[in-house]
Amino acid sequence: MAVDTTAPGPRAASRWARHSVAAGAVLAILIALVAASPGGPGTARAVTAWGLLGASSAAAAGCLWRSRGFTGRARWGWTLLAAGVFLWGLGQFGWFTQWPVAGVTRDLFPTLATPGLIGLVVLIPAGVLSLPSASQPLANRIRSVLDGLLIAASLVLVAWIFLMDPRLRDGAPHPGVYFTLLFPLTDIVLATILAYMLPRQRRHHGCGADLAFFGAGMVGFAITDVGHVYLELIGDFRAAPLVHVPSLAGYALILIGALRPRERDATPLDLPPGVWHTAVMVPYIAVLAALGSSVMFHVQTGHSHPFINYTRSFLILFIVGRQLLTQLENRALTRTLESRVAERTGELHAREQWFEALIRHSSDVVTVIDADGVIRYQSESVRRVFGYPPESFVGHRYTDLVDAEVAHRLAQAMRQVAARPFADVTLEVVHTHVDGGERPSEVIITNLVDDPHVAGFVLNTRDISERMELQEQLMHEAYHDSLTRLGNRALFRERAATAMRADGAVTVLHLDLDGFKRINDSLGHLAGDQLLVQVADRLRGCVRDGDLVARFGADEFGVLLLGEDESGAEPVARRILDDLDAPVMFGERQIHVRASIGLAGTPSPVSSPADLSSADPSSAVPSSAAALSSGLPEGSAASDGAADSPGDRAEQLMRNADLAMHHAKATGGGIFSGYHPRMREGLVDRLELESDLRSALENDGLRLHYQPTVDLATSEVIGFEALVRWPHPTRGMINPLDFIPIAEATGLIVPLGRWVLHEACRQAVEWGVAGDGRPPKMSVNVSVRQFDRADLSEMVTQVLAETGMPADRLCLEMTESVLMTDTDANLEQLLRLKALGLTLAIDDFGTGYSSLAYLRRFPVDTLKIDRSFVERLGIIADDTALTDTIVRLGKSLGMATVAEGIEEFGQLAALREMGCGFAQGYYFSRPVPAAEAGRLFLEGANA
Repeated sequence: MAVDTTAPGPRAASRWARHSVAAGAVLAILIALVAASPGGPGTARAVTAWGLLGASSAAAAGCLWRSRGFTGRARWGWTLLAAGVFLWGLGQFGWFTQWPVAGVTRDLFPTLATPGLIGLVVLIPAGVLSLPSASQPLANRIRSVLDGLLIAASLVLVAWIFLMDPRLRDGAPHPGVYFTLLFPLTDIVLATILAYMLPRQRRHHGCGADLAFFGAGMVGFAITDVGHVYLELIGDFRAAPLVHVPSLAGYALILIGALRPRERDATPLDLPPGVWHTAVMVPYIAVLAALGSSVMFHVQTGHSHPFINYTRSFLILFIVGRQLLTQLENRALTRTLESRVAERTGELHAREQWFEALIRHSSDVVTVIDADGVIRYQSESVRRVFGYPPESFVGHRYTDLVDAEVAHRLAQAMRQVAARPFADVTLEVVHTHVDGGERPSEVIITNLVDDPHVAGFVLNTRDISERMELQEQLMHEAYHDSLTRLGNRALFRERAATAMRADGAVTVLHLDLDGFKRINDSLGHLAGDQLLVQVADRLRGCVRDGDLVARFGADEFGVLLLGEDESGAEPVARRILDDLDAPVMFGERQIHVRASIGLAGTPSPVSSPADLSSADPSSAVPSSAAALSSGLPEGSAASDGAADSPGDRAEQLMRNADLAMHHAKATGGGIFSGYHPRMREGLVDRLELESDLRSALENDGLRLHYQPTVDLATSEVIGFEALVRWPHPTRGMINPLDFIPIAEATGLIVPLGRWVLHEACRQAVEWGVAGDGRPPKMSVNVSVRQFDRADLSEMVTQVLAETGMPADRLCLEMTESVLMTDTDANLEQLLRLKALGLTLAIDDFGTGYSSLAYLRRFPVDTLKIDRSFVERLGIIADDTALTDTIVRLGKSLGMATVAEGIEEFGQLAALREMGCGFAQGYYFSRPVPAAEAGRLFLEGANA
């Protein structure tokens, strides 16, 4: 394989131009010297001889340089051309040495004639034929050689008749004349071969300029060789230098073509077909001209010359050879065409089989109906999909084979696409299976009436039963709860919106189970799930068939009563509460379930007088994050009809019922409550307070006050309890009882607790630096929500490291509920905290349900006696005894005791008599800002 490795550089064109100009200048000088002959005929012959030798050497060197840019056959072809050009030039130089030539001592022609002949007749044709060309196979090359021989022989015959024979009338020519005819014949054959190669090379490869220059050089050789024959004929060689000037020009053209750089993006040559047809006819035209000339010669002279006869014989042989070659090519072409036809036929048959197999095993049923509605083709897949044989369809009208409704819809769809060629339409119909079952189907009708290969409407029918079943299943799962099989919130909202769109009376009951988390924690989530399923069954039994029961999530349910206002829904709510009051059995264990129910109805909300008169609705505090996150947009009206669309009004009604449910839960649970607009006002106020709390936490709007802890034995301030305060910019100081529950419900207690811990530890370390170097004991309250986080101990460790607070100077206070909920997890949490070296205290001890077993199990260091016991000291004997019991209990367990809420000296005296170790209260100091608390620490407090 030949590869062109030459890379055209940016300066190659300019360099080639300079070389061309130099070659042209040298050629012009040589022609001028030959034409002028300043030293006589000998000088002209010497200049011509040495010029031919130098020019042929330069042309050969250029061809060798060109061969270095190729590999494979192309390199060998250019190398042979270089050798042939050099030897031919050497032979021409030897011919001139028959006469005295300056620098040559003897006649070299006998020695150099044979190499020169080999160069022109053997090496140059071999080089031309060796050059690779994908577009010119071997047969074409042989034909180009035969065409060249036909043209050359014809031209020689014409030249003999019109030019040479008149000069030979007086005698026979010298035998050398016949030999010299070989040279122009070879030149013409080579020129013909190149003439055939160049257009194809240019058209297929976008190159070939180098061969064009080489062909032009061969034309120069032909001119010289024709002139040489003429000189041999007349026997006068004085004009030999001028006759060989075209050879000098030919060598120069070969050199220029060999040095020409490769074109970067040459445009392929695209000749019209007529040019190719004319080129094919050129040899025949030449032969006809030669034969016509020979006939005319015979008519004029009455005899024929042996040369003419031999030449005509050669022409006949060349024509026969060309025709044989053409015949062989035609036979090969016929075999190729037959092979291609057979291959193509096999491919078409295979495609037909492939197509038939696809149609047979396709999930689609393909039907072709002509413009008259008659079935012309029915695929085999109809047997597998619908059970019918395809033969029962072909030749019948499609509308006669299906149900009337399906036939009507299909005919309507076909009329829809009939006016638009290649248009299609998709519709869903129900077909009947051979077993009588109904099969939902999708039909795609395509208008291919104008397609001559089809000429009809194509129906692609597929069974979509499984898809429809899957859609129905997904739809059911999207609108139903997977555990209880009840509807979910989305279905509830849509049903409510549909009912409100019909302007009917609608009432929503929002139900929440009381204490469900305790059941999950104590009995496990499996028991909790079973309880939810039984509650769902009981709810279904309490409503009518047309009403909807849904599970909103967790332990919340909804009941949609259609055609009932709130007054009509109250009996249903009572029935639900009574039904849920019956115990639920789990093995041998009985569980009693209570629920809180909120009612909201249309068109006008009517609250339950019994419930609304029992408490101020605006003071009810929703206890879950869900109540706080179901807020209203700004500017929403206070009535149910404020929303615009039925969906918005349904959502509003569900929120109203949710508010009423939280009101019922806040008043103790186990009851139902109707919605009142004032509930929303309290919620809006709560949401605003939540937003302001977030802002205060992010913008450092909170402050810490510190209440001192006094050692009752020494009356010294030994520590403080950090208490968070919120100075609101517009509402003033907000009670912690108002915003701490919000922080608990929304999860803000976690970042709030970290900020309190960090600020309290930082302040304690600052006081220690100002005092004796040892920080005071700092107590910080920890929420149950903080204990729910697994990273509590890591957070405390990080705060201690950031502030430099010694762990033994920090006390974390918790309520008794921490000991009672999720005890194993909280015990692990307390052990991790205790491992840090800090102190743990139970706040408000005595008001919860902790037992002695829990106190022994948990690593608690301090009991803080609730103020409710302290404030009655000296008034009620039993309370005094109970407080004394708590103090003795702490001592027996090795725990310190801290009394809270001391406001009088008598309380202080009683606690000292009981042996209580520490105390807090207004008697010593109220919670004060950091600056004042620092003075108390440094100066002490009088007891």
